[in-house]
Amino acid sequence: MDNNFKGNERILHHSLPVRLFHWCLVLGFLPAGLTGVILFFRPFGEAAMHLTMQVHIVGAWILMIACTLFFLLCPGRVVAFWREAFHWTKQDIEWMKVGGGYPQKMIFLQEIDVPPMGKINSGQKMMGIMVFFGTLLIILTGAVLYFALPLVPKEIAYYADRIHLIVGLGLFLCVCGGHIPLGIYNWPEFRSMFGDGTINAKHAAHHHPLWTQNEIEKIKD
Repeated sequence: MDNNFKGNERILHHSLPVRLFHWCLVLGFLPAGLTGVILFFRPFGEAAMHLTMQVHIVGAWILMIACTLFFLLCPGRVVAFWREAFHWTKQDIEWMKVGGGYPQKMIFLQEIDVPPMGKINSGQKMMGIMVFFGTLLIILTGAVLYFALPLVPKEIAYYADRIHLIVGLGLFLCVCGGHIPLGIYNWPEFRSMFGDGTINAKHAAHHHPLWTQNEIEKIKD
């Protein structure tokens, strides 16, 4: 399939709304997650912890507004992502069994054959599902803690706080320990998401052959 493209040909991989949404996730989730860790361990004095809480709240607002606007303004992109994220085949299972070949490449510097993928691979599908439900829980419990704390029973406040803490820390570790490092490792795709949205066609044909073939068929039609 690589022979269908010239060496410098580029195709659109991520649309502008998707790229803007990811920038908002970076500007909102990472500050909120990092300050959440600091708030959990409380290593600083009162003034510093107060500032940390303010940054946490600002990050949370950015995250909540970005998610809401994306869902309202780009429902087609949301539906398209969910159709792909929840569509799992035997190929996805086989991909997950070998971790997409990343452990072999990163640790042993060896390339192995992996099942062909669409626009997003099986790991990105899994991460997308986790981020969606995790972010939803974080926003809902955060809203309870921020807006309704004096109004709800203590039991609800307690469980909202525990869920907010556990899900937030778990999601932060998954994003910073897995998603971001792998994204940077796949630099062409990282640059595509946070740059002009295009990707080298040969790279796409190698890593996303099913999606790339669909793009070729659209052009022919």
